[in-house]
Amino acid sequence: MNNFPSLLQSRIHLPLRAARKLQWRHASTSSAFASKDVYSREVMKEREPVRAYPMSPTKPVPDHIVRPPYASTGQVPFSFFPDQILLHDESSIDSMRNAARVARKVLDLACSLAKPGVDTDEIDTAVHEEIIRLGAYPSPLNYHGFPKSLCSSINEVICHGIPDARPLQSGDIVSFDVSCFIGGVHGDNCATVIVGDEQENNEIGVDWRGVPYRTKFDSPEEEAMFRSGRRLVHATRESLYAAIERCGPGGCLTGVGAAIQDVADAYGYSTVTKYRGHGIGEEFHCAPYVKHYRNNDVLELHPGMIFTIEPMLVEASGECFEWDDDWTVATVDGGMAAQFEHTVLITRDGVEILTVPE
Repeated sequence: MNNFPSLLQSRIHLPLRAARKLQWRHASTSSAFASKDVYSREVMKEREPVRAYPMSPTKPVPDHIVRPPYASTGQVPFSFFPDQILLHDESSIDSMRNAARVARKVLDLACSLAKPGVDTDEIDTAVHEEIIRLGAYPSPLNYHGFPKSLCSSINEVICHGIPDARPLQSGDIVSFDVSCFIGGVHGDNCATVIVGDEQENNEIGVDWRGVPYRTKFDSPEEEAMFRSGRRLVHATRESLYAAIERCGPGGCLTGVGAAIQDVADAYGYSTVTKYRGHGIGEEFHCAPYVKHYRNNDVLELHPGMIFTIEPMLVEASGECFEWDDDWTVATVDGGMAAQFEHTVLITRDGVEILTVPE
């Protein structure tokens, strides 16, 4: 039990049985992107596969930081309402907005630190320290035993990558998933950047952060690698916003998956079906569970619902496997992956993205 008042205002029953365990518009013509015709899988296959490197010990959390129920044991309590969806009231929505703002601020920090030669263990340290400084607890830490405060997924790793001592390389596609617990609730978001794809002046366009794309490369193969990565990252982010546009009171959750699938198909990518978005609040993961592909589930959206949408697009097959660490998830064929995630609130007149940059 924690010392926070219950966030429960009301709940609605799911028309479909919720999963007990979380299975956690078209191509741009910009010169910054490789077109589908010139996209070279041979270039991408030349990348050395990601492997595990040594990692530092799990970092401590000061005593004054309020922890979620699993923090000390790694045991996540079973939900008392596995088949119901929480409708947040105004008080809990305010708490969720704050948690989302903190998570977003730290995500932007993580993305800014992704430079050649920097390792993800260093970025995890910076993320951990900043979350603590802001008075929050890093939600991934000891969640089912996860050893770090950040998920960092590189190249063919789709999600749940564990930060370690592997130095980031120019051209790496790296996704950072940042979550935090503050005020009795969780905030959750994710974004993908390309390491080393930046320069001072804007000559051909900017990435989603407003950072100018790099224009000088050592070889045509290197340029093709960067352009291909940009296209995948752009498509994944586009699919997220296409899905959010389908959200609103009276809408159907099915539309989220259809919108993501439409974008993936238009670019010639696959969407990963094993892992899903989720409701969020006092519990890190709860109903509704959000599929990122076409499906026939029927669930009407109501004001007060808060959930994540977190599409993962990959170059070829959407099939994946888990490393021996029981966390890291990678593509079976070595295809590159990208992910973006927002936490959204269904309002009376539409949808509010809670995890937007300040």
